[in-house]
Amino acid sequence: MPSITGLNHVRLPVSDVGTSTDWYVTVFELETLLYNEEESGPIGAVLRHSSGFVVGLHLDPARARAMQGFAILGFTVDDRSDLEWWIRRLDGLGMSHSGPLKGQLGWYLEVPDPDGIILQLHTGEQPNTEED
Repeated sequence: MPSITGLNHVRLPVSDVGTSTDWYVTVFELETLLYNEEESGPIGAVLRHSSGFVVGLHLDPARARAMQGFAILGFTVDDRSDLEWWIRRLDGLGMSHSGPLKGQLGWYLEVPDPDGIILQLHTGEQPNTEED
């Protein structure tokens, strides 16, 4: 069997392509590769992070509502200090977030996108049982 060499992209439903595109570009500094519009307005966008990760945003308000509160995507950061950097960044941008949370496989931070779909930032370090 040929190997899988990586993750190509993730597709996310959104209720407003313009609002979501602006949010992902602002928060995660993604670059807009493609912005697809029809007469009725924008219907999709393809965004890329400098690491090569690609996110496709697709107009689908019903699915976006259905996924509200669901953690669909997890980004990796090095350690807890990186999470603290993200907290300062999100606070500076006026974006809501969970604050650092202790998971079974590391620390993480939850960030809701404009539709309330949860994005997570995860560390690889294991929480110390003595830390809060």
